Amino acid sequence: MAVSTVVSTFELLVKPLVQKNADILGAGRTIIQGYFLTISNLSSSVPVRLRVNFTAQSPNLNSQPLLAFFDVAGLNSPLNPVSQTPTTKTYVISINPRDTGLFLLQPDVTKKEVVDKADTEIRGFVTLSLANLFGSSSFDLLLTPQQRGTFLPNKFPESNTDFDQLAYALPTATGGSKVTLTQFQFPSFPIRQLPPEILDLDPGLAEIIRENPDRINLNPQNLGNGAISSTTDSLQQVLSAMVERISELETQAPSR
Repeated sequence: MAVSTVVSTFELLVKPLVQKNADILGAGRTIIQGYFLTISNLSSSVPVRLRVNFTAQSPNLNSQPLLAFFDVAGLNSPLNPVSQTPTTKTYVISINPRDTGLFLLQPDVTKKEVVDKADTEIRGFVTLSLANLFGSSSFDLLLTPQQRGTFLPNKFPESNTDFDQLAYALPTATGGSKVTLTQFQFPSFPIRQLPPEILDLDPGLAEIIRENPDRINLNPQNLGNGAISSTTDSLQQVLSAMVERISELETQAPSR
């Protein structure tokens, strides 16, 4: 049990199946492939907020425009990353108790040049972590990662009658679908800096924290008027302040 887990690899594509200079018979169609992650919250009473982090190095995630969506009730709500670097993008989602959501990351095929050029090929890995780091709750989740693709007709868009699709499951890093994420127990007072485990949750969050050491200071004397003891009510005050500061920093952090 941990606050974060490695989920799987991913591969985003807008590519011809056969390179044009080798496609003598003209049989090579273009494939558009995205990453799908189905997540079930098995809790009967507690919603869960999660950070979905993507990491890709060569080429990086800025090499092509991408789109992200999260769907629970058939709405396919678009998502913007809460933090990003050239090699990482992090999204925050919420899932109600006993509910299931579908996360999707794909090339931005709404841009005609992305399809016409057909030169998107990005591979990397996905991690999942709790958005609310501190507390005493555990969350049981079911994860099903998939790659899904669509084959475009040879003469698309002039011909639009020959669409085919594929979908295949990806192995998870744990070897199974069920994972348990557990919040950190809040450390003893006073706190001078965040534990290294928190900085390793995902690169986007770690970067925000490292670049703003004075803005995220968990010394209780800096979180309110007067001293804060480690009682239950005071602990919740500290936790709430921590979450608010991270959310504020993520909103203010410039895109890269």
